[in-house]
Amino acid sequence: MNGIKNSDYNKLADEVLINLIRQDDEKAFAVLYERYSGALYVHAYGLIQNREDTKDLLQRVFTKIWDIRDTLHSEINLSAYLYQMLKNMFINSLAHNKVIDRYLDNLSGYANTYVADTDYRIREKQLQACIQSEIQQLPPKMREIFELSRTAYLTHREIAEKLGISEKTVKNQITNALKLLKSRLPHLIFLLVLFQARP
Repeated sequence: MNGIKNSDYNKLADEVLINLIRQDDEKAFAVLYERYSGALYVHAYGLIQNREDTKDLLQRVFTKIWDIRDTLHSEINLSAYLYQMLKNMFINSLAHNKVIDRYLDNLSGYANTYVADTDYRIREKQLQACIQSEIQQLPPKMREIFELSRTAYLTHREIAEKLGISEKTVKNQITNALKLLKSRLPHLIFLLVLFQARP
C-alpha cells in the first residue's frame, strides 16, 4: 500500500490527493470529498434553491471526478476545476440548456474561466428563445399586456390607455404573468425576465 496513516490523509495537499486518487485510493477520494463538498453544496444550492437537486448535482460532480480520475493532473487548481465542473453540470441539467455562463459567473467568486464570444452569443440566443417560448404560452390578453411592458417598456398607465383597460387590470395581468413564468422557467432565467418587466 502507500504507507500513509489514516490520520495523515487530511494533511495532504490537493496535488498529493489527486495522485493517490489516480491510483484508485478511495481514502484520498473521501478526504477530497470532505474537503470540498461543503462549499460546493452551498454554491450549488444558491443556484438551484432545492436541497434534493443540489445533493444530486453534488453527487454527480464527485462521481464524475472518480470516473475520470485517470485523466486528472496533479498541477490543476482543484478548487477552480470542481467549481467549473459543477457549473457545467448545472447548465446541462437545465431544460433545453437555456442559461448563459455569464449569469452564473456573476454568482461565483471561485472559477475564473474564459468563454468565447461566439459561445456567449449562442447561449444568449438560446436563452431568449426559451423565454419567448414560455411568454407565447401565456393567455393572449395577458401575453399582450406583458409584452407591452417587457418589450415596448410601456408603463402601466400607458398600457391601460392603449388597451382601454384599468391600471389595476394591467398590474394584475403582469403579476399573474410573472407568477406563471416563475413556475415554468429556471430561477436565473426568471430573474432576467423579472428585471426586464417594467412597472
